[in-house]
Amino acid sequence: MKLKFMPITIFRETPKVKFFDAVLEESNGCDVVIHSGEAISPPDDAKDEQYYVHNHQIDHNLVITGERTFVLINHSWDEPHHVIYLNRFMGALQIPIGTYHRSISGKEGSIVLNQPQRDKFFHPAKEFIPQKLDKISLIKARKSPPVYWIYENNQIKRFSFNPLERKINFIT
Repeated sequence: MKLKFMPITIFRETPKVKFFDAVLEESNGCDVVIHSGEAISPPDDAKDEQYYVHNHQIDHNLVITGERTFVLINHSWDEPHHVIYLNRFMGALQIPIGTYHRSISGKEGSIVLNQPQRDKFFHPAKEFIPQKLDKISLIKARKSPPVYWIYENNQIKRFSFNPLERKINFIT
């Protein structure tokens, strides 16, 4: 599985003004997600991580301010566990249907614009229910070594890290 990042067009950028086009042709929704300071969405319950999983929506998350870390789990992928350190320069992260995901902001918080593509069966009461990883296949996927995504030197880089070998493998 190769993750997709939908590009943005920067019209003008000055030290105090950033002006860019963030429209996505396939989008039929527009959600603003604000983390005021350190936050996790969805929040953990008493002892377990929680995730969202959409059945009728493809997300396209674009960081407007700050940075947001996304954790994606999809047991049907060859590499089922991804950690994306998303910033505005990477474009909008596409999260496919059926992918368990959560996002984390640091102390400064962040603002994300999600321009989802929703099908005719979409209903917000059914799409935004926090889920635990309660199936063996999902638990195994979460425990698998993650693939990390970062933005460095004007490009998106993906890499894996094996702590036993103390080796970082860049995959471009």
